[in-house]
Amino acid sequence: MTFRDIIEEMSKRDSAVTSGAIVGSDGLTVEEWHAPGDSQDMSALCAEAAQFFQESGRISSENGLGEGREVFFAGDHKCVFIHRVADGYFLVVVASNGVISGRCRFLLRQAVLRAQEIL
Repeated sequence: MTFRDIIEEMSKRDSAVTSGAIVGSDGLTVEEWHAPGDSQDMSALCAEAAQFFQESGRISSENGLGEGREVFFAGDHKCVFIHRVADGYFLVVVASNGVISGRCRFLLRQAVLRAQEIL
């Protein structure tokens, strides 16, 4: 199984998932996947998401919440879910705004477990 397979499986289980990537802490994508017709620039998003995730982790730690594990944010058109996979790697998933966030978070946690097996 590849990282692409993991993200594609999420999309099969929830059609709101439109793209995703495994990303290094440097913001470079290791592997990405897009639903047919999706034009999300994952390289640009992941570069920004890496900085955002690291900053949220700093805030979490400094305020006694523990190490940052998961971040979610929503725009007018799409939502972004970010979850730490291992030291130096995280999973970024983009979904349409119609997504049921709890279901997507559940699928994301399952995907993280499978990705940890690969790393």
